[in-house]
Amino acid sequence: MIEVLWHGRGGQGAFTAARLLGAAASLADGRYALAFPSFGPERRGAPMRAFTKLSDVPIGDRSAITQADYVIYLDDTLLGEGWEDELKPGGVVLINSVQTFDDDRILAIDADGISADILGRPIPNTVFLGALSALCDQVKREDVQEAIRQYMPEKLHAKNSAIVDAAFHQVVECVDETVSAAHHPVQSVSAPSCPERSAQREVEGPRAATAEARTVGTVGDPSTPHLRCSAQDDKPVRPSVHIPTLRTDELDPTSYARTTCFEAGYLVAKNAGWRNIRPVVDLSACTGCLQCYLYCPDGTIYKVPSACQSAETLADVIQPARNQTFVAIDYDFCKGCGICARMCKFGAIAMISEKEALAAETAGDLESEASAR
Repeated sequence: MIEVLWHGRGGQGAFTAARLLGAAASLADGRYALAFPSFGPERRGAPMRAFTKLSDVPIGDRSAITQADYVIYLDDTLLGEGWEDELKPGGVVLINSVQTFDDDRILAIDADGISADILGRPIPNTVFLGALSALCDQVKREDVQEAIRQYMPEKLHAKNSAIVDAAFHQVVECVDETVSAAHHPVQSVSAPSCPERSAQREVEGPRAATAEARTVGTVGDPSTPHLRCSAQDDKPVRPSVHIPTLRTDELDPTSYARTTCFEAGYLVAKNAGWRNIRPVVDLSACTGCLQCYLYCPDGTIYKVPSACQSAETLADVIQPARNQTFVAIDYDFCKGCGICARMCKFGAIAMISEKEALAAETAGDLESEASAR
């Protein structure tokens, strides 16, 4: 059995891709597939998983996949520590990213770029169907395109089929380049396949190249340079935090289980790890109307008086005579839902890419360290 584990965010189409993959792989007689999702009650943008199982015999195991032949990340911010634990020996990670990874088990594909070029917006799910058709011998590109015609609206057929073609050729080209760069013979390692068919299957074309490419070089330590990990300990980690419960670490959540009517600032678990965009307040445009403060569903927006010294740029953009209240955002809890930006009638809140924000923060930290030295 071949097992595929999908990691995505709500709205990226991970479950749609999982279903289409199963449909494509089971078009031929004697082929079976099972696809199902796993997600919680969070809103659009929250992490979710989907699973696809492919086999030559009926599939009776309907449990979630813990180790897969292919693990697919539709958003590279979801690649975290321990990602290799989800891979079977010889497995491959496909990730929507433009980054370069040191581990040869990770194949990065600019799925957002491919889909944006064709669809006009980044919807990466069908990109990975094309990639899998180049890597997995049980999935044919023609079957994937037929599944698209059978299960997607007609208006989406042509463009998504084009996406599959583009991804297929890009992966084949990437694998060919990897193989041609090898300077020594390699042992043949076949792509993941059903044990029942492994003795009969002949790996051809890009699939054979993939098998060789997977053995080229030495597998290094997992590398995820873009991750930002925070230390976890029993003591308050931020004495100046604006969330009271984290400032003192004295709140027992069970003490407040009888009611949900509490003022903002009583969140107890950092749950913003899946944010991919963040709101940024332009203090020069902020009028202090507090609509964002009132509508934030998680209470992550707090008031900042005009005289507050903690707002570094406040004195530069606000007249001291204006005794006005402004807002700031606690990013440890902000989920990036964008409600604050939609409620702001003055354009004072902009939603920016989390990747860009983290890169800017990292650059600022490095500059600060250099200045300190």
